[in-house]
Amino acid sequence: MLRLKLKIKNKKRAKIILIVILVAFILVNSVGIYAGNYYYEKICKLEINRNLDMEYYIKSFDYKRFSTLQTLDVNIKSNFGYTLSGTYILNPVATNNTVIVVHGITGSRWEAMKYEDMYLDMGFNVLVYDSRYHGLSGGENITLGFFEKYDLDNVVKYLREASSTCVIGVHGESIGAVTALLQAKLDQNNHNVSFYISDCAYSDLTELLSSKLSGGYMPNSEFFAKVILFYGNLVALKKSDFSIYAVSPIKVIKDISTPIMFIHGSNDTFIPASMSLELYMEKKGERYIYIAPNAEHAMSYFTDKIEYTAKVKEFLTSIKIIKNDGSMIKSLNDK
Repeated sequence: MLRLKLKIKNKKRAKIILIVILVAFILVNSVGIYAGNYYYEKICKLEINRNLDMEYYIKSFDYKRFSTLQTLDVNIKSNFGYTLSGTYILNPVATNNTVIVVHGITGSRWEAMKYEDMYLDMGFNVLVYDSRYHGLSGGENITLGFFEKYDLDNVVKYLREASSTCVIGVHGESIGAVTALLQAKLDQNNHNVSFYISDCAYSDLTELLSSKLSGGYMPNSEFFAKVILFYGNLVALKKSDFSIYAVSPIKVIKDISTPIMFIHGSNDTFIPASMSLELYMEKKGERYIYIAPNAEHAMSYFTDKIEYTAKVKEFLTSIKIIKNDGSMIKSLNDK
């Protein structure tokens, strides 16, 4: 009888323990999903002022010259059902060679226009476009470079279809730079792009986000930062079909043979300059790095335009896009 009572008691105890474990499991995962969803919304569903047009950025480039140039509105289909809207700026000296400029988060094609003057002076056409979920382009969210790389690849193919011998370069800033590096991996079979310039890219998204969480929102809480990212990734997979763990230029940089110039501001507190240095060290083949003194995030060009331009020219000369006399090659056939 005593044994029977003990057996019943043990079963009740086991049942209670099981219920406690189940409740704890549900509670922990509910809190995790809530925190992950909150973080996902903060980084992938930002409220962006998509009406910021040229007037907002007009002082960042030579508008007087821009207004005299021939420009074309371009609309390029994404693989994901929306349209990318952009502007193609023709150099006053006829050429097919073009640099695509990819803006950073919350910006637009007009933010990217600040680099227009530098490339026009070098003899290139310039194509700027609104990334997904920015400006006039479609898309329901930001994927921090994951789907954006396929959009950039379509922009590159758009130019290549127009000319089989034109030189195509890509200049990306911040998330635009990450997009460029990830697209470079896609481009390795076709080599449609002759060079990339990566200005203040992060080397690995989860490393960056983890450092932001553990250093800012939850000091010295690296474990909890990783937990939030885990649940944030589950939400991203569910809502946007992408994994934040897959947004990692450092994982693909060794496979990229195309020449890359890395640029980063020494005073960048948003994305540390060490991330560009890490990418530079891992890159094989032709590469170049410029750490801009006293420059904050995405401000290297404005901090010293003359030095920035000189470094870009030095890089393009070293890879034979620009000749020693300052002139540009006419096409890929001239290299």
